[in-house]
Amino acid sequence: MKKILVPTDFSEGAFNALIHALNHSKATGASITVIHAYLMPPTGTAVMVDITDLLRKNAEESLGELRERVEKLEVAQGLDITYKAKHGTVTDVIHRYTETQDIDLVVMGTQGASGITEKFLGSNAAAAARNVKCPLLAVPAEKPFKNIEKIIIATDLKDLNHPEAFKIVEALAERHDAMIRFLHVRKTDESFDHSKSEAFKKQIVSTFKSKAPVFAFIFENDIEDGLSDALEKDGADLLTVVQRERGFFQSLFHNSVSQKLVNEASMPVLVLHD
Repeated sequence: MKKILVPTDFSEGAFNALIHALNHSKATGASITVIHAYLMPPTGTAVMVDITDLLRKNAEESLGELRERVEKLEVAQGLDITYKAKHGTVTDVIHRYTETQDIDLVVMGTQGASGITEKFLGSNAAAAARNVKCPLLAVPAEKPFKNIEKIIIATDLKDLNHPEAFKIVEALAERHDAMIRFLHVRKTDESFDHSKSEAFKKQIVSTFKSKAPVFAFIFENDIEDGLSDALEKDGADLLTVVQRERGFFQSLFHNSVSQKLVNEASMPVLVLHD
């Protein structure tokens, strides 16, 4: 992992996400770009042009204040950190930057939710998770950083089109010396194709070179409860989910698991894309 992008709206939730990013940068040696998106809807008038210019200047001033705050942090010492203000919506700015700058990971806070499906990820992070192909780490605003010791990857045991997406999980696990556990929950009376399960395991084992993952299976009629209980009992530090083409909230880990788990997650969630 070489480059981390941290969008900020200068809230405490965004600053907490930046703390997480700083710690990951310290562990991996990745550079960090802190970026703020500002936008005034265009009207074609000179007045609005002036307002947009004022927004840019205010953004740059706020970034300067943020830089001073970060420079006082011990964890930030010696890290390669840059600060940028870009015009556009948050999602568009993230998309443009990740497409042109070879970003390996986006780290966002989840403050500012607006709507049931965006309760956990927050409006901006939810949009980024749906539309930005780069791996995204969504950090709850109230969750302080702790070293990653256990990574849970929720899975439906279906083969991936792009298993290389898990390379960032392997990198984080290696740098933090964390255990990786693939977790599948299914109902007790549900039919199960063991041949597909073995094919998935083979695919994953061949993908992870330096960290050998563990596979766990739970039988629970309420899939959400089973997965939530497992996360709590395991003391997981990071939940990883895979966004498939059908949509982020509709097909996270299993067709019976709704957005509720993600909405109520109390740990950072790493969103990958297949």
